[in-house]
Amino acid sequence: MFAKIKQYLPRFIKVTFNLFLLEFVLLSLCRLVFYYKFKTIDIEHFDATVILEAFRMGISFDLVASTYALLLPFLLLLLNDLFARKTKAFNQMAFVSALIIFCLYAFISMADFPYFKQFGTHLNKQAFLWAASPSYVFKLIIGDFSYYSYFFAFLLLAYSLYKLIRLIALRPATAEEKNVKPIWIFLSLILFVPFLIFGARGRLSSKSTTHEGMAIVSDNLFVNQIALNPNFTMFRSLLFQKIKPYKIPDDVGRSLAFARAYLGLEGNFEKSITRKVKVDSVFRPYNIIVVCMESMSMYKTGIHGRENLTPNLNQLSKESVLFDRFFSSGIHTFNGLFSTVSGFPGMLTEHALRRYTKRPFSTLGNLLLKKNYQTYLAVTHDPVFDNMEGFFKLNGYNQVISSNDLPGKKSIGVTGVPDHELYHLLISKLNASGKAQPFLAFVMTGSDHGPWLIPEDIAFKPTAETKEKRSTQYADWAIGEFMKEAKKQSWYDNTLFVFLGDHGYSIEGTYEMPLSYHHVPLILHKPNTLKPSINHHLGYQPDVLSTVAGVLNLDYENSTFGMNILNERHPFVYFTADDKIGCVSDDGYFFYELMTQKTKRLRKYMELDQKDYYSLNKAKADSLETSAKKMLDAAEFIIRRDYFAY
Repeated sequence: MFAKIKQYLPRFIKVTFNLFLLEFVLLSLCRLVFYYKFKTIDIEHFDATVILEAFRMGISFDLVASTYALLLPFLLLLLNDLFARKTKAFNQMAFVSALIIFCLYAFISMADFPYFKQFGTHLNKQAFLWAASPSYVFKLIIGDFSYYSYFFAFLLLAYSLYKLIRLIALRPATAEEKNVKPIWIFLSLILFVPFLIFGARGRLSSKSTTHEGMAIVSDNLFVNQIALNPNFTMFRSLLFQKIKPYKIPDDVGRSLAFARAYLGLEGNFEKSITRKVKVDSVFRPYNIIVVCMESMSMYKTGIHGRENLTPNLNQLSKESVLFDRFFSSGIHTFNGLFSTVSGFPGMLTEHALRRYTKRPFSTLGNLLLKKNYQTYLAVTHDPVFDNMEGFFKLNGYNQVISSNDLPGKKSIGVTGVPDHELYHLLISKLNASGKAQPFLAFVMTGSDHGPWLIPEDIAFKPTAETKEKRSTQYADWAIGEFMKEAKKQSWYDNTLFVFLGDHGYSIEGTYEMPLSYHHVPLILHKPNTLKPSINHHLGYQPDVLSTVAGVLNLDYENSTFGMNILNERHPFVYFTADDKIGCVSDDGYFFYELMTQKTKRLRKYMELDQKDYYSLNKAKADSLETSAKKMLDAAEFIIRRDYFAY
């Protein structure tokens, strides 16, 4: 029966079907590799039926991706059958188009592995946030030998695809296919189109096509990522998740009023959060060194039973004020730098260092320049990357220290010089200034970032099992060496040291919006002044300016979304991660929304409780969601009005 039907099928149907099977099998194999490469320890004890459901849902996503890959080749193969007697060009074009599209899919699938390892999510358009610095990003990639395996896998896949697609698409038509009547071509097309429509939708329901929310089959972070196809997430985000032109919300007044109340502003309502901070005590002209530590999550310090990779930082914490419930505004370095410097939260999908340059924010740099401070920015690599130098200079950091100030041989990779070299250079520059002025230095480290290269010309030899962890151990050692050297300087006793993470790192078991990516340390160290203690007040990066100003007894106009968390308490703090919004409350709840997946959760984060309390305590979830979004709406309104444009 099937053989009889097959003889009436035109060539374009058979070739399209075989190409579809090839792509579908390839995507399914990539999912299996993804599962075995990234599966977490708790998966072994997880309900097998739920995991199977995730793989079943993966069929829908692979179906959609494979169907879209075949649309152009299908059309060209159809034209080839219709005009086979006149030209063979359409067949050649079908082969070339299929090869290009399939190789593009293979490249995205291979690139997804290191991207997921870094960000805990599949590839999407956020990968293009660094499009303005392609050479730097390219060097980051080729500088990590672990990425080479993915590149070689892609080359092998591309070669295999060339052979297989050539075999399928360029095979000569059989005698039966040459004699297929036009009516059968037409009927086959009519019958095949519904399958194309179904494949492009991924499901039969007329109410909704396949979307990322369908991948949510449990409350486990990793399980919900199994079904997703990186080609689906990438192209859907590029084509359908448009950044809409900013429009002032109708209820922005309510958001501003909420923000003013949150920040303790009283009096007549204004569309402003600026408040005067007046202190009775005399200004303390302390030197300030802010060290923004690359990828330094609190989870690396040994909390929740994790491996302790930071003995030097932990020892420094015991000699300082440690804020153990402090959070980063985002998951990218530019989020951390922007929020720490400007005092504003991170904006969704915005590259703030390049975008918000209409005029300077009220920053420590600008405020302390008025107090006759010398101001510095120190980075391990090219300061032009991410517009760091431009943003910091606009905001009061006049002098730049970078890898450009050291011999080229000191750089060991694209992230530039090792951390200990930058620390040593900073101390040398501070000592060489020869000026009796106080100073403010902002340091951005880089060694705890891929490609995770460790200098070989030092006595310290890290012992952790992976190079990522060994890089953290090295970065921690460099902090210890920096503080040893700083203690020998004449300015040490008069210096306030501030250590914080620019963001954390995605670690298993910390929810679909990994809390480990936001929970970072904040350490204030001032010899003979700040009494060592652990401060349990909630805090986030916009608080750094206000808190440091409080230590200095600085009179100023506070135009930020932060407060002095040495003395004040947040009822909640909030943050973003590309397409996610999170909010943690002082009483231990963590609300987050996965906007792309249309999913909301409520957790108890103090002990990493894995239970979802969203339905059980929806009032709490709604309160945290509304609070976070009102604060973000108020921040975006003020930023676009004053620092960017409507």
